[in-house]
Amino acid sequence: MLNFDFLDPPPSETLLKALESLYALGALNDIGELTKLGRKMAEFPLDPMLSKTVIASDSLGCSDEVVTIVSMLSLQNSVFFRPKDRKEAADNARKAFNDPSGDHLSLLNVWKQYEESNYSNQWCHEHFVQVKSMKKARDIREQLINLLERVEIELKSGNDSDSIRKAFTMGFFSNSAQIQKSGESYRSIKHNQSMYI
Repeated sequence: MLNFDFLDPPPSETLLKALESLYALGALNDIGELTKLGRKMAEFPLDPMLSKTVIASDSLGCSDEVVTIVSMLSLQNSVFFRPKDRKEAADNARKAFNDPSGDHLSLLNVWKQYEESNYSNQWCHEHFVQVKSMKKARDIREQLINLLERVEIELKSGNDSDSIRKAFTMGFFSNSAQIQKSGESYRSIKHNQSMYI
């Protein structure tokens, strides 16, 4: 009788999903080794999908905008504040940043105006934006820009929302869905599940 006690236990389902995701992103090759892309992705202290997005932005000429959005995403919805006595004013201020193309570009709008104000605390208060959060985003952005240089990605600004959306699609392709004939729901590509906005 053979004894296999010396072998490691089988990897968990979570680990297998993570490896599958890294392979799909192009970070691992067929035998599970890091690819050149995977080594670049590993330089960023980000979720692998965000790392892939940042790297994809290089060829699309929008690395500046993508690094900014990734920095803003790190704030995890703590960009705005909404005082009880000024809810309507706060909601209106927030609406002024909205971009019809989605939340990522809305966050980019917040950053651009913050940058134009010369990183003003007063501007933040007037627009119901968290000062502490924006300082954190600024710090993260600077760190990511330094990492871009390490992996030889040039900081380019294209101001083209299509390129920005393409970069995020390249990183988050596994979240894609197709609209159904009814026009009311979507079906996820990966798991074939119904989804609604």
